[in-house]
Amino acid sequence: MAVDLRGVAAECGVSVATASRALNGSPRVSADTVRRVREAADRLGYRPNASARALRTSRSRFVGLVVTNLVNVSFHVIAEVVQQRLAEQGYQMVLSVTGGDAAHELEALRMLADHSAEGVVVVGADAPATDELRRLALPAVHLARRPDRPAGDCVLVDDLTGARDATAHLAGLEHRRIAVVCGPQTVTSGRERLAGYRLGLQDAGVAEAAELVLPGPFTPAHGRDAVARLLALPARRRPTALLVTNHEAAFGVLPALHEAGVDVPGRLSVVCYEDAEIMRWWHPAVTVVDINPAEMGELAARLLLERITGARPGTTRPGEFRVGTHLTVRASCGAPPPR
Repeated sequence: MAVDLRGVAAECGVSVATASRALNGSPRVSADTVRRVREAADRLGYRPNASARALRTSRSRFVGLVVTNLVNVSFHVIAEVVQQRLAEQGYQMVLSVTGGDAAHELEALRMLADHSAEGVVVVGADAPATDELRRLALPAVHLARRPDRPAGDCVLVDDLTGARDATAHLAGLEHRRIAVVCGPQTVTSGRERLAGYRLGLQDAGVAEAAELVLPGPFTPAHGRDAVARLLALPARRRPTALLVTNHEAAFGVLPALHEAGVDVPGRLSVVCYEDAEIMRWWHPAVTVVDINPAEMGELAARLLLERITGARPGTTRPGEFRVGTHLTVRASCGAPPPR
């Protein structure tokens, strides 16, 4: 049976008010009383009621992280970094995974608000969810995607440069049939990575082929379907190089190429967006555009804490912050095969 504060106070022979002050470290209570009360609380298994404390102090000391999926390994890194930085400042993080569903995202944000969350980092934020964040006046950081009308600061990747550099790398190896498997054009990263690919082609004087541009949802299934479509092309129209602009699709593309017996890089050079241990372990090791997710997590946590604590007042207009990318060259790219 749970022990309440009255039980702790009775165990020590002090008033409930004194027990409360002792547990909260009040200087009005002697060191000996603090020690006795805390020992009794530990012995009896007492845990303070977080909801009641939040009502008294208007501080819940917890924040939310809302992401679309956990297939994307970058989100794992971001979640770990955000949790660590918040914990260092005495906050707990609550993780919600929406599956990319707008209704689930809205529900998650309302749940956080109902439980007095002090802020939220959100990947996704469709228009209804962004409007709700604005209505709730909940300190927010948008991560990886920028809504049309942000409700808080935005931490994004320099996606245009990342995709441009990857395409330039492939073009520099003399590839002229470069395909791209990219995300939906309704989100910032999907649009900007495709735009960077197109700029890379233009820089190299390579014509874009519509049949080699395959946008779609952030899912492994889209990656598998894209490989099937590319391999179904007549031999002379198939790509000799492929840029995959998100983790989710890459986790469909790489197994599909392996299952189809495609020689990488002998028959097809491959560059994937976002690094992970599996990219280094894959055979051959995969060249990647590293988006620095740890830096994204650090920045998102710092910006949110600044909003919560007032170091960056809520009246300050939301800012946009970009994290740079880095092309990590490995063994998955080479010269195109002879025609």
